[in-house]
Amino acid sequence: MTGKPKKKHAHLRLRSTAAASTTLLLALSTTGCAAGEERCGPAPATCYGAADLYGEWSSRRGTSLDLKNPGGRLGRTFLTHDWPKTTTAEQATAEPPPSGIIADGNWDVSPDRTTLTLTFDRIDAALERSTVRSLRIGEEKGHPVLYQRLGGGPEACHVLELKRQGD
Repeated sequence: MTGKPKKKHAHLRLRSTAAASTTLLLALSTTGCAAGEERCGPAPATCYGAADLYGEWSSRRGTSLDLKNPGGRLGRTFLTHDWPKTTTAEQATAEPPPSGIIADGNWDVSPDRTTLTLTFDRIDAALERSTVRSLRIGEEKGHPVLYQRLGGGPEACHVLELKRQGD
């Protein structure tokens, strides 16, 4: 046979390139980071349920949260100390940190295991509206971390981050 050589399997090379591009795009999507944007806070996690979160949690700034499960009608209870009164960047970065509230109530984990919700007992409605009431569940170095991004624009990353004592 004479003439121009045929380009064998050119369609396969195109499919391979498209598949590789799709795989790369999916890998970037699952990291949780958009292009040019960094994550603010620990890596999100979905593997921790309520049983994994019992114990005493604290932040570097003195905020603490004690998660318990006494059972019965009380269900899962919590006690906070120096809990943030507001979610502003000013409070997150103030030196010395402002004193927060001491409160208690009940807590629960969302069905998708991404969020811990606090329901406060005996605090006034205005204070409850301006208080951190939910925390994201994340992971750092193989341990669960509770966190919430506090005020601030897209250029600032102020996070309330609680780690369990002993982790």
